[in-house]
Amino acid sequence: MGRPKKNPTASGGYVSKKIQSLPGSTDIITSADALWDILLKRLSRTARAYGFNRVESPLLEESRLFESAGAFNPGQAVAISDQAYGRPVVLRPALLPSVLRAYVQQKIYETSPVSKWWYSGFTVAQKEKSQAASDFNFGFEVFGTFTHLTEAQLISGVWELFQSLGLKDLALEINSIGEEACQRVYEEALAGYLSGKKYELCDACSEHLKGRVLNVLRCENLDCQALTAEAPTILDYLDPKSHKHFTNILEALDEMGIPYQLNHLYSGPEGHSRTNFVIKQKTKTGSLVLGEGGYHDGVIQNICGKNFCSFGFYGSLQKVYDLLTASRVTVSREQSSEVFLVPLGELASKKALRLFRDLISSKISVYDHFGDAGVKNQLKAAQTFKAPIALIMGQKEAMDEMVILRDVKSGMQEVISYDKIVEEVKKRLGK
Repeated sequence: MGRPKKNPTASGGYVSKKIQSLPGSTDIITSADALWDILLKRLSRTARAYGFNRVESPLLEESRLFESAGAFNPGQAVAISDQAYGRPVVLRPALLPSVLRAYVQQKIYETSPVSKWWYSGFTVAQKEKSQAASDFNFGFEVFGTFTHLTEAQLISGVWELFQSLGLKDLALEINSIGEEACQRVYEEALAGYLSGKKYELCDACSEHLKGRVLNVLRCENLDCQALTAEAPTILDYLDPKSHKHFTNILEALDEMGIPYQLNHLYSGPEGHSRTNFVIKQKTKTGSLVLGEGGYHDGVIQNICGKNFCSFGFYGSLQKVYDLLTASRVTVSREQSSEVFLVPLGELASKKALRLFRDLISSKISVYDHFGDAGVKNQLKAAQTFKAPIALIMGQKEAMDEMVILRDVKSGMQEVISYDKIVEEVKKRLGK
């Protein structure tokens, strides 16, 4: 009998039976990748510690959402057939516009004066005409009525997150571009300063002079940066209210001991106002932007036609992952379980199911393996998952209603009756 033929396609070619992920996409498997495991856990832990609630947004959105979002629309959203929805639909190229839309659409402002949200997930954008690439974004956003102290607290949380990941040579740059009225006056002054230098600017910056002049300050072209180095600063154009607000922010950061650099030429993307900040990682060739933050009132206005106060930060966890990987940072897996359950044999596994339930009911995190792995392999796995306690149950222990409690680090173990094991575990864990 000959080798089976591969399935032919309609075009007469062949389809490989080996299905792989699409080019530019990423699989995140935390059990196999300790770095991703740590990144996601630290993000979640920081969010909880600072009182942010998780929100999820759809993978598909109406294309108008990102067209209205201005700078938050990469301009390369991957279109999906509109037949199923009756309108143009795209895969989300960014998360923030969806989060802002959800806040207004669900009328959260009617039931909560202040909302603190955090989000994360994959985004997809067209990088080249023939290929798309995914990213893993995250962010924190505060909506409603809040003060400069909440702003400073959010900045502190983001800074603490990056610090906890072991990143070196981080820089937090901060500035204020004031309200829209301040920006208009400043843009006139900046345009006047650049008018005699417009032929020395890159093509993109020449176009910015006809639109949002502040975008010239965001150009990464070294020649353009040299031309704007002596440009007037927007801090000289802030009204008293904006100036006082920014001073309060800086004083709050000083109080918390958060290091920052005042960058009077930094301006956020279109739709930003007032406080703007960026976190960069210094590299041998310059710096890498890990994320940006600021007020997003203008973005909400463009998306929903309504004015709501919101302040937040958005960044790329994929960039952080790539940076740590390139730096060959050694990471060790954090403790993911307090108890590692080691049942040996069918009878012990059945008894261990009840023990698993009893431990979970007592708020004790458990890693279990109801498989055929031997005791040595399972105890080795317990060390990998950083569980301080292993509970071993073989056939004899199951029949006698006993459990072997083993200290994973020291290797010391003792036999304890089933009816006392949960309380003993809680005692060892300090619960």
